[in-house]
Order: sequence, then structure tokens, then C-alpha cells
Amino acid sequence: MPDIAARMAKRLLPAARALGLDDVGLCRATGIDLVTLEDAYGRVELDRTLDFIDALLAKTDAASLGLMFATTGPPDAYHTPALVMLASETLRDGFTRAFELQRLWGDGDRFALATVDGASAVTFQVPGTRRAAHEPLEVCALAETLLAVRGLTGRMDEVPVALGLPSLGAASEMVSSFFGIAPRLGVDRAFIALSADALDAPIPTAHALFQSIFEKQAREELEALPAEDDLVARVRDFVGRGLAAGSFGLERCAGALAMSTRTLERRLSDLGTTYAAEVEHVRKERASRFLREGRPIDEVAALLGYSERASLHRACVRWFDRTPGQLRDG
Repeated sequence: MPDIAARMAKRLLPAARALGLDDVGLCRATGIDLVTLEDAYGRVELDRTLDFIDALLAKTDAASLGLMFATTGPPDAYHTPALVMLASETLRDGFTRAFELQRLWGDGDRFALATVDGASAVTFQVPGTRRAAHEPLEVCALAETLLAVRGLTGRMDEVPVALGLPSLGAASEMVSSFFGIAPRLGVDRAFIALSADALDAPIPTAHALFQSIFEKQAREELEALPAEDDLVARVRDFVGRGLAAGSFGLERCAGALAMSTRTLERRLSDLGTTYAAEVEHVRKERASRFLREGRPIDEVAALLGYSERASLHRACVRWFDRTPGQLRDG
């Protein structure tokens, strides 16, 4: 079952109090441990968090709740991925690096840099089967992204190029007012498209040495986290070993794990993921690492199981909004 960082789940409490609800009682009702919420490195099951949000939605709408999370939650400026962003040269670089560390926020590749309708965008998706509680989290994620753009670059009047949400039950006018643009509804994955000027604008707090220190600290924190579900780890291990040989299909993996393909797909679905998503995860992580090591692009394509260089190019643009050459050259 996917987890999120306790420091993120802790944002639920002031929202509950603001809505006149008993935050402690809701924690007990949804199985969220109050002691865990006070642990800087604690983890809370995502489903318990979503159950808590469902209770909040009985008192308000998704748009209001999402913006409340984004603008009134506990400050997170000293969380290591945020420090990495503060020390990065540009937003594009900062987002790329922070998203590689996002398990410190929560399990799953929820955030990504991508291209949407020809524009660079930050996308966001909550793991698991869609439910009403996803809506405020999506609004919050996009709002925090815009606040980061404005705060890190000083471009306080920055307005997104485009905005998309899978759904929004009500109060879309409030979202339009906050972002300065009306959201497009019915998209597959929430996104906020940003101008190239904003993404490539220099961050005044950039510092290469500090960035290196913060990234090292973040990697150590990642290693200290509880291991992700053993099944996911075993699937990723199988994919990693089979990529270069082109031997990483679903049927082969299921056979290696001594289960049917249907069972493997069902168990991964229960964990909020799919086999294709795990292949993508392994390829994405290795592409970033291999290219930053300066390996030849054709070699990286082969190591990731791509039959042609163009496939790696398309994947890198989708994952990082950068070409393999741009990633390799820094």
C-alpha cells in the first residue's frame, strides 16, 4: 500500500480545525497515528489520508480544500527536496532533481516534468483507483507548483500557460481566480503548463556546493526509508536485469516470480501501480543516472532496452522535458 510522508499528512489537521471538525477524532477514526504525524521521518498510508480527506469534503468543496492545503499548511521550506530546488540554477533543473527525490514526499512517481500540447508542464497523479479525495490533492499540487515558481524566481505575477484537472466537483471559479486561468477538465493527469521563460529563469539562491550537499542528504534520507513493498522491489529488480537483453516482458516476470500474469497484475493494482508503470520507473531512473554519468546516448538506449535512439529521445522529453543530450551535458 503506498505511503506518504507524515509531514505531508500533517497538513490535514489545521484544515480539519478550520472546518470546525475534531482533528484528533478524525485521526482515530481513519487510523492515522498522531505520534507518527510528529515524526519528521514518519510515513502514513495513503488510503488513510484519503479517508481523512473524504471526511473533510463533507464540509467543503475540493477546490477550497486543495487551496487551503497549499496556502495554510505547515511550512516545508527546509525539507531536503525543497532545499535542492532552492540551490538549483533554474526551475527546470530544480524540478527535475526534486522529482527524483519525491519518495521523500510519498510513494509513487506522482510528479513529473512533461510536454503537454507543446508546452513544458509539471504533471501530478495520485496512485491508485480514482476517488473524490484525489481532487483536492491535485488542486493543492498544482497550486504549490505555481507558488514555487513565483517564490523561487520572484516572478510574482507569473500565470500558467495552461491548467488541467481530471475532474473538479465545484468552485472552478475559485481555481480560475487563484491561477489566473480557467482549468481544462477531463484530462488524464493533472498538469500546470509553464512558460519557458519561467522554467529557465535563474534562481537567485542557486549554489552548486549547497545543492550537492542537499542532494547527498536527501539520498541518505531515501536510503533510510522503509523498503517499498517487496513485490514492487522484485519486479523492478527483474526489469532492471532484463532491460539490456530485451527480456523483461510481463509473462517472463510473472514466471520468474512464480505466479500467473493475472495474479501479478492484480497484486500490482492493489499496490496502486502497474507492470508498465514499473518498467517506466526503472527506465526513467536509469536514463537520468546513465546520461548524467556521461555515457553515450546509443549505449544508454541499448541498456534501457530501446531498439533505436529515437525511442530514448521521446522518453526523455516525456519524463524530463529535456533531450538525452541536454541531460548528459548538464
